[in-house]
Amino acid sequence: RHPWKEPAARRAAGDPAATWRELAELGWFAMAVPEELGGLGADAHRCLLILQEAGRVMLDAPVMTTLLIAPRLAAGAEGPALPTLLEGAAAGDVRFALVTGPGRGAPLRVADGRLQGTSALAVGAAEATHWLVVADGVLLCLNAAATPAGREDLRLIDGRAASFLHFDAVPVSDEALVATGDAAARLAEEAAALAIAGTVADALGALSAGIDRTTVYLRERRQFGQPLAAFQAVQHLMADSYCEMEGLASLLLWLGAALDGDPAERRRAAATAKIFLGRQGLAAVSRCIQVTGGMGMAEEYPIGHVFKRLQTAAALFGTADHHLHHLAAG
Repeated sequence: RHPWKEPAARRAAGDPAATWRELAELGWFAMAVPEELGGLGADAHRCLLILQEAGRVMLDAPVMTTLLIAPRLAAGAEGPALPTLLEGAAAGDVRFALVTGPGRGAPLRVADGRLQGTSALAVGAAEATHWLVVADGVLLCLNAAATPAGREDLRLIDGRAASFLHFDAVPVSDEALVATGDAAARLAEEAAALAIAGTVADALGALSAGIDRTTVYLRERRQFGQPLAAFQAVQHLMADSYCEMEGLASLLLWLGAALDGDPAERRRAAATAKIFLGRQGLAAVSRCIQVTGGMGMAEEYPIGHVFKRLQTAAALFGTADHHLHHLAAG
């Protein structure tokens, strides 16, 4: 599939199941799985590089939870619900989606063995075989097909699929428990940082591809007898975008290292990267639209879809203002 097609055209042209199988054959979903469980035991940096390349080609498949989050949470799981599924995930047969709160209604909580509440937007929930549910004081791994949850499906502005999940006193078996109490709280915090890291990596890949494509356009497009790239004003705008892209890359490196370090530093790194993405990252891709003029506003031209990808990334897992408030609060 051509990576620069409009999202609806990409969905129509491809087979999601075949795409997932192909990615599994490449070893994507075995990367973060520990070696003792049959995986490759890759660290966070290597997984983030894969997610960065997924963003570069505007991949629609919601791979982040299966590739990065589920294997790392499995290492701290109290029960076997999650670790036993990793072999199937590595083979491409199991697909995870991260389900968190708070949503638009009641927060997710388990009381008397029943799950209640409404999730936040869960990317890829409709395509997942299992949901990793972060509820109040508990982490669950639910079989999507066997869980009687209401699901409100929608398309995000960048074309990816997401859902709100509604749980109305859904019974939770002991086999579905991944962790409870303090262990669940630690894993929930780790899952939040991993989700931000994966989202930033995807956005960085999309931004890099957008800047590359814009640079090619500026060298080829001529105005007043010379390429647009020769104009100093255009050069300054693109230099600013390049510096902001490199700044985001540096923050992602910090976050990748912090994922295995002190939780307080991990929170700071995640918040800082998300703030930078929501402000400087969006500014960088906005300049690409500016310098390409009317062409940049055309639906058929890729830079607008990169902008939508970054807008979506900036909104998922907390906006820049949300993280700035919490970072300032200490």
